[in-house]
Amino acid sequence: MLTSTSNTIAEELSEAMFRNDLVLPAMPAWAAKVMIMLDNIKNTAGKIAPVLTADPAFVAQLLKAANGTLYTRKPKVYSINASVARIGYEKLRNLVVSISMDNLSTIEAPALKKHLVEFWEHSREVAAICYVLAKSQKHLTQDEAMLAGLIHDIGRLPLLLYIADKNLPVDDKTVTTLVRKYSALAGARLLRTWGFPTELVEIPMASEHVDRETVNTRASYADVVTVANMLTRSNAKTINWESITAVKRLGLDTEFYRKFFVRYEKDLTTAREILA
Repeated sequence: MLTSTSNTIAEELSEAMFRNDLVLPAMPAWAAKVMIMLDNIKNTAGKIAPVLTADPAFVAQLLKAANGTLYTRKPKVYSINASVARIGYEKLRNLVVSISMDNLSTIEAPALKKHLVEFWEHSREVAAICYVLAKSQKHLTQDEAMLAGLIHDIGRLPLLLYIADKNLPVDDKTVTTLVRKYSALAGARLLRTWGFPTELVEIPMASEHVDRETVNTRASYADVVTVANMLTRSNAKTINWESITAVKRLGLDTEFYRKFFVRYEKDLTTAREILA
């Protein structure tokens, strides 16, 4: 049960969502430019590199990724051009989104900061699991699956920023309730504003529905995110996996999920490192 104050805040937030007045954070200018450039295959690493220099922190992360565990058998690279060429445009896109989200996460209130930390840890873990799960789905790409996992809960970000900006008097329970109720819709709106393709815009809302029925028999990125989310739960080993429609579309046996973290420990470590 929410208190009367909490109900008032919920009503205010609901009205802001209904009127489309919820201020959606803008992607940093350099990141927005890179995202547009990545959509054009004619743009070479040499053209993209100068734009990346606008954010030194991103450049450091890019170099780290290009010399990470995934490329241990390759010689070290020290330039932006070589780093972009090595990791490829899809992993670069994931890094840009990750750093952009991180740059927007500036909240000082301890109660809200706790939720922000949980949001980051959960998003990155789900992204890593999606990366590994997608390997079994030949029609999906691991990098796109990682991006889907990274942005599946992004609606929390504008909600937390709204609460912080308005200095609303909320307790931990109220924040949790508000996030659960509105984050999927806020996430879809934010991704649409950022120019993401429809398939990814639908992720925040679609991945929440465990029993989602579709006309397709093959798994979608939303299915991968749904299953990845479930694997993060403390009761993952006891879930009745056969009853989940997303699981059926992935076509993997129950033992796969029960032994997932043991069997794919090294793969998960590598995936986590990409977005660390």
